[in-house]
Amino acid sequence: METALLIALCMIGLIGTLIPVMPGSGLIFVGALAYALLTNFQIITGPAVMILLGLMLVGSIGQYFITSLGAKVMGAGKYGIIGAFVGFILGLLFIPAPGGSLLGAFGGAFVSELAFAFKSQRESFKAGIGAAIGAIFSIFFEFFIGVIMVVYTLTLIWNSVPAKSIIL
Repeated sequence: METALLIALCMIGLIGTLIPVMPGSGLIFVGALAYALLTNFQIITGPAVMILLGLMLVGSIGQYFITSLGAKVMGAGKYGIIGAFVGFILGLLFIPAPGGSLLGAFGGAFVSELAFAFKSQRESFKAGIGAAIGAIFSIFFEFFIGVIMVVYTLTLIWNSVPAKSIIL
């Protein structure tokens, strides 16, 4: 029962890493933590839970920094980078659909560069495109972290199953 619940949450979480509205790596972590609690930390131990927590934090926080890095690579200054970061978060919150974070990152970088850095529309647009590209890369980054979390969790469970003797 516990294993089925864990696998279901891991798969939903892994899909959730590709949909910016869902907390994908968070669902994977919650599944692993629930499994650990239900099995008295016999298979997924306390240190394993801490490793998974660290991975979840790296995946979640990394999304915001990769989005900002995309803006910087495309010429954004500090205002564009901050705008991309804030826009990404606002896009997740106020445009709860796939693409909300992309639109938010683009809009945040574009408006910030235009309004605060006094850059041209062309330069501001380029920074916005960079932020959107960064947001796309950040989604794949979190997916990659999610895959690591799922493989790690399932490996712990697989290694805990006693080997059965084969009678020939």
